[in-house]
Amino acid sequence: MSAIMPSVGGIPLKYISLVVLAVQNSCLIIVMALAQGIGRKPFYSSTAVFINEIVKLIVCTGMTIHETIKDTGRFYPQDFLNDVFGGDAWKLAIPAMLYAIQNNLQYVASHALDPSTFQVTYQLKILTAAIFSVILLHRTLPALKWTALVMLTAGIALVSLEESNNRSAQRSTKVSADSDSTSSALGALLEEQKTDALYRAGAVAPSNDRPEFLVGLISVMIACVLSGLAGVYFEKILKNTQGSIWLRNIQLSFFSLPFSLLAVYLKDGEGVTEQGFFAGYDSLVIAAIACQSAGGLIVAVVVKYADNILKSFATSISIVISAIASVALFGSKIGTFFMFGTSLVLGATYLYSIPDKPVVKYVDLGSQLDTFHAEEGRLGSPRQGSHDTLSTPTTNSPSVRLDRIRGQS
Repeated sequence: MSAIMPSVGGIPLKYISLVVLAVQNSCLIIVMALAQGIGRKPFYSSTAVFINEIVKLIVCTGMTIHETIKDTGRFYPQDFLNDVFGGDAWKLAIPAMLYAIQNNLQYVASHALDPSTFQVTYQLKILTAAIFSVILLHRTLPALKWTALVMLTAGIALVSLEESNNRSAQRSTKVSADSDSTSSALGALLEEQKTDALYRAGAVAPSNDRPEFLVGLISVMIACVLSGLAGVYFEKILKNTQGSIWLRNIQLSFFSLPFSLLAVYLKDGEGVTEQGFFAGYDSLVIAAIACQSAGGLIVAVVVKYADNILKSFATSISIVISAIASVALFGSKIGTFFMFGTSLVLGATYLYSIPDKPVVKYVDLGSQLDTFHAEEGRLGSPRQGSHDTLSTPTTNSPSVRLDRIRGQS
């Protein structure tokens, strides 16, 4: 029997979390664009990712302690540590490792591929999430929903492609106006919400420093597979185990910290050593980290009460929302690719929201009647003078056990 869906004000938490995730992602893109605008002192994004994990760890620990005291009236640190590190805690090391490998592969791919190719191919992560949902969660997706997923992938690829083309045009003409520069930063962050600004670094890398095209293509394909696998595996853990969302986030953040610290050393180690871990931090950077941390917690709620496929729709819609907002905020331009891509995203969202047709099972009534007659003949004849073999038996005739007939049919 399925668990009761939590609700707020009568609205299922599933839908509330999806709307909140779309808004949060849109806000994150805008805040990050402002934080990395031209003329601002740069900060090391790898350190921001590390701090993000620390913030999630602290918040989730506080919420776990609060819920424990609320439910039991007491809190024992030893029991808490046993819950965090005992039992099946090791399972969370798997998605943490997969995400780390995925981010490194994205770094390789972003340097090996031109920005447009990277943007388009990386959207295949939407389809890999659906495929792993079918394989690991045994979810059934009818043809209409697969069509919607293909439309979503194509639509968000077109939106990202136009952003990539806009950045290339701005770099080639060396536009220096503040509004255009900020818009370029916004576009660069459309795919950086989960990848520590790796693509942005690759987009400006000199072409003679890039590995071969085939290496980049293989890297981005594997990254898409790992993205879908890690997301669905985390969903399976949340839905099929007893740990709370807060506890699972503690475990995921804890196992992610070593990988995040390693990324700081490998990517920005020299700069951090010279300028300091918090170089370039100000209120906007802190706001971006807080927004990103909130996003990590919201994603866990979405995965718990919805699924990774719906999460893909929410994040895709947020990219479209933020791009539209950039027109008013930063003076960005909207072209044909964006309009067509947005239409595909909206159409895909509508198609996916259409309820599945109920499965109609046809029953062979003739076979059931034959079985009924055979059972009636074995247990007793019908009433005298009645031509209705289905009539209610007399008191002298044993009652026909319908449940036995169902068992034979």
